[in-house]
Amino acid sequence: MLDTFSHATVQLYIALVARQDDHGLFIFSVNKFPNPSINDLDIDKVVPVDADLRTVSEVPDISQKKDFYVLHLKSKFINAQLVLPDHTSTATFLEELTRAQSVYSNIVAFGNPPTFAWLENYNRQNDNPFAKDVFDPFVKNNQVKKAEGCRSSVAHTNTFSPKAHTFSSMFSVASALTKPPSLPVAPPRRMRAVHIRNGQSLPPPVPDRPRNMKEPISQRITDLSELDPLRKAASKQSLDELDIDDFGGSSEFPDVQKMLGLGSSEPSTESGAKPVSARETIVKYMMNEREVEFTDISKLKIFVGTWNTNGQSPPISIAQWLQVDPEPPDIYAIGFQELDLSNQAYIFSDSAKETEWQHAVKSCLHPKGRYRKVKLVRLIGVMLIVYVNEKHSNKVHFIDSDTVATGIMGIMGNKGGVGVRFTIESTSICFLCSHLAAHQDELERRNQDYRDISSKMRFKQFVPPLTIDEHELVFWLGDLNYRLNDLDIDTVKSMIKNSKLKDLMSYDQLHRQLGRTEVFKGYSEAEVTFQPTYKYDINSDDWDSSEKSRPPAWCDRILYKGGGITSLKYRYHPELKISDHKPVSDLFDVEVRVVDEEKSRKVYEDIMKQLDRLENDYLPQVKLDKTEIILNDVKFIDTKEDILTITNSGQVPVNFEFIQKLDEPSYCKPWMMASPSKAVITPGKSCEINISVYVDKKSAAVLNSVSGNYIASSFGSSLEALIQMHGPVREIPTAQLVEIEQPGSLVKRDVLNQGGRLYAIPKEIWRLVDHLWQYGCDQEDLFQQPGLNKEIQLIRDCLDTGAPEKIPGSIHSIAEGLLLFLESLPDPVIPKSVHRRCLECSNNYLLCKQIILQIPEYHRNVFRYLCSFLKELLSKSQNNGLDIKFLASLFGDVFLRPDHHYVPTSSKSNKNVRSVAKEEEMKRAAFVYHFLSNSIDDV
Repeated sequence: MLDTFSHATVQLYIALVARQDDHGLFIFSVNKFPNPSINDLDIDKVVPVDADLRTVSEVPDISQKKDFYVLHLKSKFINAQLVLPDHTSTATFLEELTRAQSVYSNIVAFGNPPTFAWLENYNRQNDNPFAKDVFDPFVKNNQVKKAEGCRSSVAHTNTFSPKAHTFSSMFSVASALTKPPSLPVAPPRRMRAVHIRNGQSLPPPVPDRPRNMKEPISQRITDLSELDPLRKAASKQSLDELDIDDFGGSSEFPDVQKMLGLGSSEPSTESGAKPVSARETIVKYMMNEREVEFTDISKLKIFVGTWNTNGQSPPISIAQWLQVDPEPPDIYAIGFQELDLSNQAYIFSDSAKETEWQHAVKSCLHPKGRYRKVKLVRLIGVMLIVYVNEKHSNKVHFIDSDTVATGIMGIMGNKGGVGVRFTIESTSICFLCSHLAAHQDELERRNQDYRDISSKMRFKQFVPPLTIDEHELVFWLGDLNYRLNDLDIDTVKSMIKNSKLKDLMSYDQLHRQLGRTEVFKGYSEAEVTFQPTYKYDINSDDWDSSEKSRPPAWCDRILYKGGGITSLKYRYHPELKISDHKPVSDLFDVEVRVVDEEKSRKVYEDIMKQLDRLENDYLPQVKLDKTEIILNDVKFIDTKEDILTITNSGQVPVNFEFIQKLDEPSYCKPWMMASPSKAVITPGKSCEINISVYVDKKSAAVLNSVSGNYIASSFGSSLEALIQMHGPVREIPTAQLVEIEQPGSLVKRDVLNQGGRLYAIPKEIWRLVDHLWQYGCDQEDLFQQPGLNKEIQLIRDCLDTGAPEKIPGSIHSIAEGLLLFLESLPDPVIPKSVHRRCLECSNNYLLCKQIILQIPEYHRNVFRYLCSFLKELLSKSQNNGLDIKFLASLFGDVFLRPDHHYVPTSSKSNKNVRSVAKEEEMKRAAFVYHFLSNSIDDV
């Protein structure tokens, strides 16, 4: 249909904007290709969604070779027909538009029609109101909207100030076939999709393609689970939406430009902007291959610092750490560990220590530079703050962060990692701050923490989410806790005193692994020329003189990975003495790519012409080394892997991708993964795809009741089935296992006539609890220190086979095994059917007891048994250090798990998502607290 026009194509955007319950359609254009800037953004028309607006949409029709939507808009403000691509973002947009019209009808029915006066300021030609006005239609209000069945629907909020308007936006794409009479005559326009999350990370517009090419557009932001009630920082000092300190003032950042990705270099080379179609993927690949033709190298100085503060408040100044270099760095990345050691830090998200240290860092940045905060992220005691020199702030895009807890249940414990990523110029950078497992003999636990953080860290503003290894420059800092092996403490101190640091480093656990094992594979560390940073007496330079007398060690480290990184000054800062650790810093010289837009455009055009020729002359051809993958004997929490090789046997680049079936949320089941799930293969080259299966607590219940190569486990079995199993689960015939796993199987069983017996509680739970009571009730850090995966697998096999008689593994592994067993129950200890009632009566012990008395007897028995065990542990709190609030919070999340379809009742109000989740978490803890602080004899 576009071929009927001879005019040049002009890019348009269409947005559905909400102010409270009023909605308006914003249509605006960008008339420059391929690299528009904020000055090229013009609003063409603003249309109220009212009774006068008539909309008719036509869906794609494959039989008629119609692979697009058509939207007809008609009112006194507009008369247009728009072509929209066949994509979920379009369907979402149309659903939201229909909903907006319904909202208007409901408001009018109550006799209070909106005036749409707020639209008048924006219904102007040749003017961009976004640059000066507090209203920004790309910033969302305190709501998360998701159209049913549409994964790509996103809308959320940032609040500017108590008086500021709040809006939500839905974006889609279209091509205008007919311009409304009220607008100047203009060439036909092709509209593009824009998708945002928290005002960041949007795909830049892609230059137009030949008209015979299909142009699917996909939304990059899909993960709603990570949405936080963030408040936008509009200060001149901060890029971070969490910068509450600098709240107020006006930002010099062109927000609309950032959101739309305007003003960047060639879009298909922008790091972090993952392309979404086969052609875009190939273009990106070919642009990367030829980047030397259109990029120059610029150098930046990056200051990376790490400090385990041992829960202390900051001193008067930390300038001895952050201001030691004569010239200001371009980027600061400052990491902390053990920021807050209080018990409240495990339970509550807020921490006064965070505010204290944030102010301390901000006040001691280099006086010769002006800085803006890029991002702050914290996980209990691990915190990372990144600042950028103000002169580079307009070059920073695609900011995101993530956290990975490595403690029990993936949430408890003061260990884990946090990450911040962004793109500066055209180079992607990732900073990681971590606190790995402590103690001399926990080397494998530290290595496992590294593997967990590496594999689980995902930057979810990208689709698919970005991994650590997908960044060009990576810096890993923190208290990595690696110690010195094979030396006694006196020898270590003697070697330090005699300045034999190089010889001493050869005994370092991390040094022995770097470059030799898979641990921190690809990372480097500058030469360590300073003495160990741990462990000191507080407020002194003396080694630990306590009863434990910990040996010195280089616990605090800074590693890096990527090309063009040079370490200039790797040092420690002994002047700061408030902690048992000394702070460490490294000043780096790094190379970043700067795109020459003119050269980039020429290379891009050449690639497009080359692709056109290849696509006309050749068809893609691939070969698979196998057509069937068989993974035998899959076990619970035990990874099984195989390799599938794809070879490009044709003459053109091939882009492959696993795609989901119709109405399926993913291309595979939750327990399976393919990596990479998509890639470009050039002619004659091959790509190895790792196919892995991992059954965890979420999928075990489903697989336990099916036949195949999955070995059934007590982990994931229901309480109803477990109390009917007389022997280990591996000895139960599959048919019988399937039968007793059916809901209501216990009701159908006639014990008197059929014989046999029922256990009061599952024998597996009894064995775990009994072992903990006999050998671990006095264990320090019980339920706080995580176990080892290998030991937990041995515990699984012990419970599933009945041998050996004594459960193997450490106390910490068995404690985590108990929690994992309870989390894997298909229906939790307190059934999901009463979850809402438990929350509603969590402040009344008598009502809580009534609910427990009403649940099935086998659920009630397990609950009473576990509560009795926890009360006994609390009686030993002088030895194990357990606190009733901590246990109530931990087991509240284990005992009370909602159905995945559950929607909090209070989420319908104006309360934000995080506060609602936190409120319910506290209610679960309060429910369990009643039974840990009162008698349960009559339950």
